[in-house]
Order: sequence, then structure tokens, then C-alpha cells
Amino acid sequence: MWNDLSVPDLDVSVDAGELSLPVNALGLAFSEIEVVYTAGLAALPNPVKVACAQIVRNAQSTPALNVRRGRLDRMYIDYFSDSLLDDTVRELLAPYVAQKVG
Repeated sequence: MWNDLSVPDLDVSVDAGELSLPVNALGLAFSEIEVVYTAGLAALPNPVKVACAQIVRNAQSTPALNVRRGRLDRMYIDYFSDSLLDDTVRELLAPYVAQKVG
């Protein structure tokens, strides 16, 4: 038997990454749960598209300064410097960056 619970019925601790459930209608503890979390945007906003294009432009303008390659056995690792995220990109993406409160 499945019970649908609404978000206000749950105790969520974002810092701990935990979800606590109330006692079910029969007084028994839940033994199994299925959580469906839907997030994201149906369509990318224009500021995000512009920021992505600007990051590509920044990478193409001075490729030697932005990429370093390392090798670990047979795997290559590319490192990108934070110079790709200039002030314009940071400003465009600021409304979409999560901020920790508390």
C-alpha cells in the first residue's frame, strides 16, 4: 500500500541531506519510500545561454591560458582556469546560483 505525502508532511534537513517521515495512519513506521524530485527549467533562460556563449568565447580567445592537461595512467584530465568565468558571466549567472543560508 502506497501513501502519497505532501511536502509539508515531511521534515527535511538540507544541511544533513536527510528526509524524515511522519508515522503512517496505522501507527507503523514506513519500511520503503520512493522520492520523486523534479527540478530545473523547462527552457534555458536567455541570460544562461548568453553566459554559456561567453564562456566559449573566453576559452577560444586565450586557449593556452585556460586549459592544462594532466595524465593519470590512460586517462587525460583537463583543467580549466576560473578566468573563463569573467565578471560578465558571473553577473549573468548570479540569479541561478544557490546561496547557502545560515
